[in-house]
Amino acid sequence: MTLLLMTFSSAFAQEKEDFIKVKENPIVFGNFLFGYTNSGKKAVTVDASLNYQSKNDLYTFRTSQTTSIDRIDWSLIIPTSIVSNTTREYAALYGKRYIEDGWSYHFSGGISYNINEDVNGDIKTSDTFVGFPFEIGMSLFKSKKERFRVFYGLIPVGKETSFGRSFGLKLYANIAKKSYVGLGLTFGLGWHKIYENEK
Repeated sequence: MTLLLMTFSSAFAQEKEDFIKVKENPIVFGNFLFGYTNSGKKAVTVDASLNYQSKNDLYTFRTSQTTSIDRIDWSLIIPTSIVSNTTREYAALYGKRYIEDGWSYHFSGGISYNINEDVNGDIKTSDTFVGFPFEIGMSLFKSKKERFRVFYGLIPVGKETSFGRSFGLKLYANIAKKSYVGLGLTFGLGWHKIYENEK
């Protein structure tokens, strides 16, 4: 009887442990960036990325647009001619991400496909090229499950959840035919860590 009880208890404990493992959230999050970029010219970059982490391995797909405006000719308040340069990037990166309670840091590198467009009034020229992007960043997020807040974090809704926001800083670059380096602020939504010890 005692042996049967011990066997049952062990099986129940294992089942409970397996159930808890199934209930663990994945580490998946999206990031949005706004940054200052130097490409030989002063430029602005906006990008969006989707990130997935397994153990310490980080997989990222990002798309970005970097724009510099060299000159705008005006007629009263109407722009008549613009000289600008825009690079659109589509990149896949692999790297490492390390989590320390309520913050993380990462570094990644990969390959990108880039479309560059020069505009000089009515004249537009474009070309494509391959690049080698990399990034180093850190982000802050909640250290434990909390209720998600809407209206700029003022109003909590629903039950405690592992889904939440993040804020961070990222150094990014692309080594290519038209290289650039920049620094930007990131804003994220998703599951930024595994809250495995919480209900």
